[in-house]
Amino acid sequence: MRLTCDFDVSDRLLPSFNMKNKNRAVRAQLSVGCKPGTPQPCQEEKAIYLLVCTAKNRAGNKYQLRNNIENFFTRFINEGKATIRLKKPEHDLILSKADPLILKSFLSIVRMASLGKPLDRGALSTLAPASAKQVEKPKSKMAVLKRKDYPVKDGFPKTLEQLAVNSCNLRRFDNRMLQLKSLRILDLSCNVIESLPSDLGKLATLNELRLCDNKISDFPVSLMQGSLQTSLHVLDLRQNKIKGLNPMFSNLCNLVNLKLDQNELVCLPPTIGKLRSLKYLTASKNKLKLLPADFAKLSLENVDLFGNDFVKDESTDVTDRLGFPTMVECAARAIKKLRIPYTMEDVPADLYRYLDSGKVCVCGQWCFRSFARFLNQIDLRLLSHTVVGLDNTGTTYAPLEGFLCSQVCLNKYSANPSAFWKLASR
Repeated sequence: MRLTCDFDVSDRLLPSFNMKNKNRAVRAQLSVGCKPGTPQPCQEEKAIYLLVCTAKNRAGNKYQLRNNIENFFTRFINEGKATIRLKKPEHDLILSKADPLILKSFLSIVRMASLGKPLDRGALSTLAPASAKQVEKPKSKMAVLKRKDYPVKDGFPKTLEQLAVNSCNLRRFDNRMLQLKSLRILDLSCNVIESLPSDLGKLATLNELRLCDNKISDFPVSLMQGSLQTSLHVLDLRQNKIKGLNPMFSNLCNLVNLKLDQNELVCLPPTIGKLRSLKYLTASKNKLKLLPADFAKLSLENVDLFGNDFVKDESTDVTDRLGFPTMVECAARAIKKLRIPYTMEDVPADLYRYLDSGKVCVCGQWCFRSFARFLNQIDLRLLSHTVVGLDNTGTTYAPLEGFLCSQVCLNKYSANPSAFWKLASR
């Protein structure tokens, strides 16, 4: 049997000579078997060895196993880590980055060999030197910058942690990328991708998603419900055709850097204030006229909203459309409050459109046709350490639009319009 993993060896005698191990873990192939030419069954001889082959020593080092294992350390075996302590020489063989299932089977064979128990002939390997491919370090980074270099037949190495495919005229997302379970950074900038697959949210380790300069018109709701909710830290959607973002966008709770420049945005998510980790926000050269009141809850390091069509009216008028909520209004509010999932097939078309017209009150509750609307102004310097002026005059005052779901919230707002973002939920 063979095992491929990272390997390091620690000499237990060195500390007695006041010396330290200076080795670093390297990629290696480990195998258990008999020397070539050993008569069968070789269990009867002291002829079963552990062979460790590395890139520098492909012929490998052999360690006898029979009565030569002092201990196994397997506390972290489910993470692909283990240590084999030998009696002679006094070495600790440190294994890491192994497949946990293969590692368990491999150690079971090593243990049986050390105890002299009979082994199935199929469990033993020929102790032959490893090939260069078998001991080469797994590829973790890959950049494809030309269409001719795109791996159409070979696919992508499954060990990739960083993948960049730029300027390759990609028209659709390659689903083979969804098999890269260790992917942390995905850069598909400068292509012509129009849509994203819903399964993209299954990339549980994805930290950075860069989609600058494509033709994406929508950021799917499904991506705000998968593992990206907690894993995604950087999202670059610059130079696309996005007109709006769903309120569920605030589910990306660990987002730190959000780039939305040069799209067709007419509004930001009404719940954007829930992005508590957000520190860098750029949305320049869009079609924003008003910011949602929830924007005032952000605490940023840098914000850039230059080149939008913000309204110049500085009035703070309140439009009162509050009334006794209808049964439909109450039902819609309950659906939103309890986060009950629904689709066009689940509810009548009229109710679906009604639910889609919801507004978020400053207190966090939802409202639909019974609400009060207000306009206000805020100095972005109160929210961010560094602010890019909204226009050529350098102004940092932005207009905010907010909604109030009840008379209670309206009274609180009327009492202190300058601190509306501090309204507490009922």
